[in-house]
Amino acid sequence: MNILLKKFIQNPLKICTVKASTNSSARKIANLINNTENNNVIEIGGGTGALTQFVENKDVTIIERDYELSEILKTNYPQYTIKNQCGINYLKEYKNEYGLLASIPLIDKELKTELINCINNHISKNQIKWIVNLGYQYFDPLKGINFKNKKRYITLKSFPLEMIWHYF
Repeated sequence: MNILLKKFIQNPLKICTVKASTNSSARKIANLINNTENNNVIEIGGGTGALTQFVENKDVTIIERDYELSEILKTNYPQYTIKNQCGINYLKEYKNEYGLLASIPLIDKELKTELINCINNHISKNQIKWIVNLGYQYFDPLKGINFKNKKRYITLKSFPLEMIWHYF
């Protein structure tokens, strides 16, 4: 059984997805990230690392709150910094400029509000330069983010359909 599905069944409030993302989505996301000038990339909700596998020439920090998944990430991606903690708490303390990759498609409303508030605080300080968010929502999953631009891409090679939202 897929480790993400197994963990979701065990504790659906702790794991925010049921499957790893497709290579098609990962390549599209990597293309968006690899073409940015910003070197610091923070990924929250790293899971198994399916999204970061194609990111190149960036200083990547993956935040994963599940201990077992963070250990898998440390083994599979020794070139990245892996943190086993809450992504929102990590962002609240982060002081440098960065781009954000988020893959928490089943995030609850309270956590989403906290994340949006944190991001908007960083936007006001010109700290965060862009966000790439992967999820299953057709409509804007981070409505309320204060970036001026956003684009949505749909990955047709996945089920359920994966939506990539790019805020900048």
